[in-house]
Order: sequence, then structure tokens, then C-alpha cells
Amino acid sequence: MLEVINGFLMVYFVVLCAFNILVPYIVKPVAACFSRPSSEERTLWEQILKLKAEQKSISMKDEFAAYSKIQRKINKLEGQLKDGSQSRMSKSIAIKSSVQIILQVVLALLTIVSVIWFRREPIVALKTNLFPFAAMLSYPSGMPNAISTHVWVLVSNVSLRTLLKPIIS
Repeated sequence: MLEVINGFLMVYFVVLCAFNILVPYIVKPVAACFSRPSSEERTLWEQILKLKAEQKSISMKDEFAAYSKIQRKINKLEGQLKDGSQSRMSKSIAIKSSVQIILQVVLALLTIVSVIWFRREPIVALKTNLFPFAAMLSYPSGMPNAISTHVWVLVSNVSLRTLLKPIIS
């Protein structure tokens, strides 16, 4: 019923389509490597924790002035920490989106060039006659009852998106 004519191209296009689908999920860990908290942010966080521990040991009713002084220090450090984390997060989003766009463009160009380069290569030949669809499925390879690279990429892309949707969602 089915004869694989060019197994390398078949696997090549399936892998290319899979990478194209998985790019957003590959980019997340890469971007996370670039957006780790700096040593300054860690020291600020440690200072905040120390001040909060010190504040817990003070009675708010008995020593209100000391308690509120520590609270003002905590608020100031939390503001600095918030500013630093916001700039880090915006940088992380910029890196993530840039890497994702670059990878998608490279994969799209690679797919387009590959489809054009191998446009006359049939991927799979079917033993049965698919009369109304035969010409459309085999175009431009010219081999009767064959599936061309164009159709194979389309079928692979749709199939992989459908199969991977429950896993990646």
C-alpha cells in the first residue's frame, strides 16, 4: 500500500516541522539562563530577610519608633529589589522574543529552501490510485501516485501539531 522512496527526506522534514513547532518551548530554558538574579539582588533579598527577622523580635506596641524605622528600611530595599527585578524581567522578555523570532525565521527559511531544492523528489509512493487527488499530491514530482515534498511538509506540520498539542499545552 505504501512505499517509502526517500526515507532521509521524510525524516528530515518531520524533524524540521517538529523543531518549528517546539521553538517556543525550547526558548524558555535558554532565556532563563540569561535572566538569573544578580548578586546585588541576592544581597538585597538577604538584607530584607534579616530586617524582617529583626522586626519580628521587636514588639510593635512597645517600641513603635524602632519598628517603623525598620519597616521604612524594608520598604526602601523592597523598592530597589522591585526595580531591579523589573529591568531583569524586561531584558528576559526581550531576549526570549528575539531568540524565538530568530529561530523561527531560520527554520522557516530552511524549510522553504529545502522544499524548493527537493521539489521534484517524491517522498512516498502509494500503491493505490488516488484519482481525483493524484496530480495534486504528486505535483511537481511528476511520479504518479506519489506524495511530493510540498504535501509531505504540509501533512507533517498538521499531524505533528495535532499530536503534540495535548503534550505541550
